[in-house]
Amino acid sequence: MSISGWSIEDVYETVRGFGFRGRCLTLLLATMHFLFVLAIPILCCLRVDNLISSSWAIVFTPLWILDAIYYGSSVFSLVFSDGKLYTFCMQLLLLVVQVFIVMKLDGVVDWSLVLVLAPYFTCDGLNLLEVVVGGVLGHQMLVNDSVGASVSQTEGIETERKLLVKAVMRKMGLTLLRIVQTLLIGMKVDGSLNGATWWCVLTPVWILVAYLFWYPIKKYINSTSAHRLLDAVFTAGVIFMLVAPFFLLADRLEGKRISSFDIVMPWMLLMGVSFLFLLCAITLAGSERVIQSGVQPTRRHAQSPPYRHDYVAVDMD
Repeated sequence: MSISGWSIEDVYETVRGFGFRGRCLTLLLATMHFLFVLAIPILCCLRVDNLISSSWAIVFTPLWILDAIYYGSSVFSLVFSDGKLYTFCMQLLLLVVQVFIVMKLDGVVDWSLVLVLAPYFTCDGLNLLEVVVGGVLGHQMLVNDSVGASVSQTEGIETERKLLVKAVMRKMGLTLLRIVQTLLIGMKVDGSLNGATWWCVLTPVWILVAYLFWYPIKKYINSTSAHRLLDAVFTAGVIFMLVAPFFLLADRLEGKRISSFDIVMPWMLLMGVSFLFLLCAITLAGSERVIQSGVQPTRRHAQSPPYRHDYVAVDMD
């Protein structure tokens, strides 16, 4: 599993080099970030269940704080580093759609939901265009490289070409599913799809669920690990926790009485478990255990290959 290109080992070694004070500061920042993220679904559930009567603009206060930190760092990167203006503008579109949604919920504007989500459609449409252009240019470069290449080089280029096509098709498919799903939700809320049930409206989600559950099955079939069944079951369990709220949400939207907290509980449990693992990693990253003979034990991954973690690296992008 990797995070923004960093493996678990890289993150561990980075935190390990911070020292005691650095780890304490990292632990404090991680705790604050977790509390802010956790506060967003809790406040939303309280508001949806009419347990609080605050405006949605106030309910989303933790989100505004996180946005201020994120976009503030983006501006800093844009001004003082090599940040890209195009990427920053794409990020601003997502901020605009957040503001529009809150204005719609508070009744400040009387726009249709499809119009409210227009910045999001623009952002994902540009993402789709970027994927297509990047795929075409990458394919053309591989074709040019194959001209005059030897047989062995041609085979390698052909393998790269197939991988490129597969990656582009997968990303295009996922992006199109997001766009179609958002459009269907907007049309359903606006009353254009009154004849369709929410189970039908969420069809793109069910397609994505099937794709996600196929991932551990495929890895189990192709894997030669002795623990492949355990890995596949664990990954399937995590995926189940991720997708379960969508089934509960569809039930509630169809009229079944379900608390909002019950719907998001699987996600909150995953967040809690992830945070506990993060706390353990930060807390234990700098600990050095010395055996009685006084000889430091070697690092585990220097003696044996690390535990296989590719089963939980579900590519959502």
